[in-house]
Amino acid sequence: MVSGAMDSPIVTTSLAQFCIGQRNAFDPADWHARFPIDRPAVALAAKYLSMTSWYGHDEELERIAAAADAFADSGANREARASDFDLAQFSYAVRIGVTQARARRAPRPPDCDFAVAPAKTVFA
Repeated sequence: MVSGAMDSPIVTTSLAQFCIGQRNAFDPADWHARFPIDRPAVALAAKYLSMTSWYGHDEELERIAAAADAFADSGANREARASDFDLAQFSYAVRIGVTQARARRAPRPPDCDFAVAPAKTVFA
């Protein structure tokens, strides 16, 4: 673990929750405010999410990753290990969180007040 970095599950979970909330209320300033917490993990998360087809905010996320200056030519996996950031767990957590958030926001069908008429008895 890098000196000063948080434990991997804490970083991963905290950042995943942050990203889930940011998906529909995106604010680059909020991302920059997280740099002091764990700059390499924030950069890696931004870079990863900028390359997905399901998160959105691609250009803003690319700028955030570039501003963090955490991506060396050696690639994202080395950065993930250096920051003790679990990219696979992060990806899973954000995907599940975004899916659950969508489900909560999905429009509900209108409440229908169908009165059930009493059954008629037919005698032959």
